[in-house]
Formats: sequence, structure tokens, C-alpha cells
Amino acid sequence: MRKEMFKNLLIIVLTLIFITTACGDPVVELEDEYEPKIAVSAYIYPEKRVENIRVMRNFQLSGDIDSSSIILTPFSNNVNISINDVPLNFDLKTFSYYTDNLQIDYNKEYTIKISAVVDGKQLYTESKTVTPQKGFKVTAKDLGEIKYREVSPTINFTVSPGTGFYAFSINALEAGVNNFIFDNPYEPNVKPEDLEDRLNFYKFQMNMVLNLNLAANDIYEYEISGLDTWFYGNYEVVVYAGNKNMEDFVLTAGNVQEFDGNFHEPRMYFEGDGIGVFAGAIADTVKFKLVK
Repeated sequence: MRKEMFKNLLIIVLTLIFITTACGDPVVELEDEYEPKIAVSAYIYPEKRVENIRVMRNFQLSGDIDSSSIILTPFSNNVNISINDVPLNFDLKTFSYYTDNLQIDYNKEYTIKISAVVDGKQLYTESKTVTPQKGFKVTAKDLGEIKYREVSPTINFTVSPGTGFYAFSINALEAGVNNFIFDNPYEPNVKPEDLEDRLNFYKFQMNMVLNLNLAANDIYEYEISGLDTWFYGNYEVVVYAGNKNMEDFVLTAGNVQEFDGNFHEPRMYFEGDGIGVFAGAIADTVKFKLVK
């Protein structure tokens, strides 16, 4: 199963609505402005199975969140969902939608359509996305053993024409107290007890390259920083060549509050009653082992 990118961030963003206000004192309308929405987290990949399409709902900021009703299902919410008019099925194990009847191609437009009943209201939304052109590929999937601070893990890849956004999801597979790098030069005062509540903060890292403009056969070298490797052991890095929908959502989802305190929604491309992200990307995976 393909790992979902920025999972915690997406869940937070997709279950809340941030209301844009006028300049001045920051205000979030809690009562009058709430409207039920279909919250979508959907990524499609050329030559890959359509899966892990998540359909959720938003909640009123002033109310309690019922975790049992976050996921919208065909049984409780009469969900109908399709991509390019191919119906998707609901997976009871992953609480997500999938289909084996749709081939995702490169450089092609796809439309997702979703209807559901939320808070007794019939909702409908749709969104379009175009998958990246063929071209992105990492040149070496296994970087072997790399000595900490002597050599930086470097990922080489070719780009997809017209795609300038590349994201890196970095996962320390064996993260724990026993292999945390306590003598690191960035946070040398971390203590074992500090990791109890912050283990995932160090385990999962994310980075990105923007506005990359290279010829189709050119190779780009991406160097993983020491700030992204906090443990000895095995790492898995998923590299994404993301289209405009993905780029715009990722770049704005974490910045819903401006410097002056006003709120705005992340940049999203949904018509009707939808929020969230429907995006196309190409993904490839690299592994390495960090040793002393």
C-alpha cells in the first residue's frame, strides 16, 4: 500500500474550514459560517492502481468532533464516487475508495465526482487534475550504507517535462530511543525522555524542490540534509513529481493563517461542496542505511 504524503497535515486541514476575514483583528466565525463539506484526499499515479482515495467530512470548529463519523461511507452517507465516470468501491479494511477498472495514464486529465449526505444535506463536488508527463525516475533505488556526517545521501533523478515540483517524504524505518543520534550538531541537548512525545517529529521528515526547470534527460541531484536524518538505521524516501494541484495544496495547506492573523483556505480546485485535494503525481522510492 502506497504511503500517504503528509498524512497528519492532511487530516487536520481536511476536517476544518478556515474562514477568510477582512483585514484587522483575526476572526474565525464559529456558528454562522459553518456549512457541511465533502473533504477529499485523493492522489492518482500513472500505471498504478487507484486506491487510498479518502472521503471525509468537515466539522464545526466550536463543536465536538465525532471520530466515528469522519469517514463518509456508502452505508452511512450514501456516497457515490467516480473518476472519469468509473465507479469506485469502498474498502472496509482501509476505509478508503479504490477501483481496479481504471488505467491511470501520463499527461491525461481526470475528473473525480462525489455525492454524499452530510448532516442530512445532499452534497456534490467535482474536481479535475492532469497527471504529469512521463520522465521522472530515480536513477538508483538503493544507496547502500552511508556514514553519518561523512557523506550526504544523494538522490539523482530525471524530471518530467513541465513539472517543477518535487517532494520528498523521508521515513526512518527503525526509529527509536536506542538509535537516535543524540550527538547531532543541530539539537545536541535532546534527552531520551524527550522522545516519548516527539518521536514522530524526528522520524518523519518532508522536503521539496520548487520551480525545477530542466530538460527531459537532465539529472538533478538532491542532497538529504542532516536535519532530515535523526536516527541510525534504514531509511525509505518516497520522491514525488507532483502536478499543479498537488503543489498548490502542499504549499498553502500549512499556511492558513497570515502574518496579520487573518485566515484563508488552502488553494483547492473543487467545484460545489468539496474541499481538499485531488492531484496527480509520479512516485519513486529510494532506500539507504545510515551508519556510524
